Amino acid sequence: MDIEKILLLPELQPIRERAKEWLEVLNRDIDFWHKESIMHTKEHVSRVLIYALLIGHHLELAEADLNILSTAAIFHDTRRKNDGLDVGHGKRAAEYYRSHVQVLGLDFNPTCYDIIYFHDRNDKKGIKALSHNPQAQSNGVLLYQAFKDADALDRFRLSLFGLDVRYLRTPPALELVPLAERIWLDYCKDF
Repeated sequence: MDIEKILLLPELQPIRERAKEWLEVLNRDIDFWHKESIMHTKEHVSRVLIYALLIGHHLELAEADLNILSTAAIFHDTRRKNDGLDVGHGKRAAEYYRSHVQVLGLDFNPTCYDIIYFHDRNDKKGIKALSHNPQAQSNGVLLYQAFKDADALDRFRLSLFGLDVRYLRTPPALELVPLAERIWLDYCKDF
C-alpha cells in the first residue's frame, strides 16, 4: 500500500495532516499480536483511520471527537489472535488501549474504550453499552456508528463485493464508498 500517494488524494486534503500524525503514532507505538495477519494489518488500520477522519470531517465533529475516532482506529485490531471472526478481540484491544494510552501521552476516554470494546459485536450491544455508560459522551453512539462505518469501508480488501452498503450507518460513509473502492483498487490491490 502506498500511503503517501493515498494521502495526496484531493479528497483527503482536509484530514491529511491529522492522519499523518496518527499514522506516525500507529507505526511507532502500537503493537499487534497477530503479526502474520494478511487481513488485519497496520495497512488496514491506516485505511480505517483515514475513513474515520473523513467521516468525522463530514459530520463536522469537534477535535476531541476526531481524536477518539483516531485512537479507536489505531487500537481496534491490535489484539486479534487470527484473521477469522475472533469475537473478543475488541475487548482485548480495549484493555490494551486502557493500559497503553498513558504511554502515548493521552488521557483515557470511556467512549473510546467502549467503541474499541464493542466494535466486533453487533450494533445493538455497542449502542446499548454506550447509551447506558454514564461516563460516555452524549454523542458516543454517533462516534461508535462512524467508527464501525470506517472499519466497514475497508471491506473491499475482502473482495470487490465485500462491502454491503445497506449496513452503513452514516450518510458520509455512503458518500465515501466510491473513494474507498478507488483507494483499494488503485493503491492497495497489488501490494
